[in-house]
Amino acid sequence: MAEGVLGLGTGQASSLNQELIDKLKAAERKATVEPIETSLKDLDEEGVKVANIKLQVQDVLDAIKPFDLFAIGGVNAFNQKSATTTGDSVVFDAVDASKLNTGTTNVSVSQIAQRDVYQTSTFTDKDAIISTTSGSMITINGVEYSTFNKTYQEVADKINLSSKLNASIEAVGTDSYRMVIKSEDSGVDNALSITQTGSDLGLNNFISSSTIASGTVPAANLSLTLNGTTFTTNGTETNSEFISRINDNASFDASIDANGKVIIKKSDGGAVEVTNDDLGLNLTNENHTLTAQNLKAKIDGVDYDVSSNVVTVDGGLKISASKVGDSSISIEKDKSQIATLFKDFIDKFNTLSKSIDAELYSGDSKIQDRSTLRDVLSQIKSMMFKNYGQDSNDGTDGNPVKEGSLNLFNFGLEVDKSGNYSLNESDFNKAVSDDFDNLKDLFIGTAEKEGFGTQLKTIVDAMDGTDGAITTYEDNMTSRKKELDMQLTKETESLDSKYSQLANQFSAYGVIINQFNSQFSSLEMMIKQSTSK
Repeated sequence: MAEGVLGLGTGQASSLNQELIDKLKAAERKATVEPIETSLKDLDEEGVKVANIKLQVQDVLDAIKPFDLFAIGGVNAFNQKSATTTGDSVVFDAVDASKLNTGTTNVSVSQIAQRDVYQTSTFTDKDAIISTTSGSMITINGVEYSTFNKTYQEVADKINLSSKLNASIEAVGTDSYRMVIKSEDSGVDNALSITQTGSDLGLNNFISSSTIASGTVPAANLSLTLNGTTFTTNGTETNSEFISRINDNASFDASIDANGKVIIKKSDGGAVEVTNDDLGLNLTNENHTLTAQNLKAKIDGVDYDVSSNVVTVDGGLKISASKVGDSSISIEKDKSQIATLFKDFIDKFNTLSKSIDAELYSGDSKIQDRSTLRDVLSQIKSMMFKNYGQDSNDGTDGNPVKEGSLNLFNFGLEVDKSGNYSLNESDFNKAVSDDFDNLKDLFIGTAEKEGFGTQLKTIVDAMDGTDGAITTYEDNMTSRKKELDMQLTKETESLDSKYSQLANQFSAYGVIINQFNSQFSSLEMMIKQSTSK
């Protein structure tokens, strides 16, 4: 009778175990948590679909850009130019190819512009002091650079403080260096005038390219004019004696080296200027490695004598000369790509249209906001069916405004019963050839009356901009995901907490039941003992 009242036998406590709790929890989880997880999974799939459609919208945008009046760089499908060049003496370029004038430009380069470049004699220690003589210096274009107690690198660093000069220490061999001094820019206006005081770095060493025999007597009345001073042979003195006479002049240091070459320097370290050379010595500064000179060229018969090798002529054609020679460029309008570019747009739109239609009419689609996708497609289609061109009546006479009569379908655009668009290339190319201006007005238009491409580019570009259809859709998905994540966390934590408490309760119930069972067993034993007497 006692067992019937309690309703629990010896095994009842063991039935309140974790397995029962897990079954109860799983059943409740299926009703509360799993629907949220399913929604999140669907949202992820929706995100993939939207991302794919977004890329296809971008493809449509990229495809319509060549038909935009405000295309970057000013080059659209209707003002493209093609160029044919000959020769390699110059390189042709343009910042805005659309502004280039059609026709042929001929260029004949007779001289390349170059910088003035000097080098010192070689030295073995780039960290050595140049001069210990007070007042030693190099003077470049009137600016003095002290060499007194200065290393070559220190002098080069000082020279480099000038924006018009460039100096460097160059390794020209094993343990062999030179200091190289250059004008920053090319052209005769940037020539360098260099003198040396107190130390000879070899910047103004003039040496003959021809050789003479020291003991030979040159003919009489041969003149050599140096910096305005003329020295004339007398027919009796030897070459050695003649050069010694030059050396006796306070303004010059002159000698004949072991190879029979004449070396002449200015005593003040300046440059030697040779204006007459009857002896044929051909004196040149061996360390003046490049002489500043201008570009000399004829461009379409016009003479150019300029300091730079880059010349920009009318229309923005940039001509960069690289060597002596003849070159030409022929520029003409290029209409060949218009049909190809429009076909590319049609293909990109068809791809987008099929992707959106697949989501709109599929029962398995995870897309929630189908109206937004329908609106994206509708906006583009409405532009394709719209009329463009100048209004036949602008309304100023009081009568209703009449839109332009130019329509894509009048120039070869076609659509079949499945909604697939295509281009009749024969009709389109005929318009390119025979009705170019109207076709351009249809696609490009003007700032006052924008064409199809210009308007559509603005519309499609805005779809992915602030408050645009695609952007708004993505923001909505982000908000939905955030809300679902919060719900999932809340329901999961609530479920875990609930069944954690239940497990604790079951554990407590088990203890109580076991106590009841123990007490019942004792009672049962007492009853059996009393009845057995």
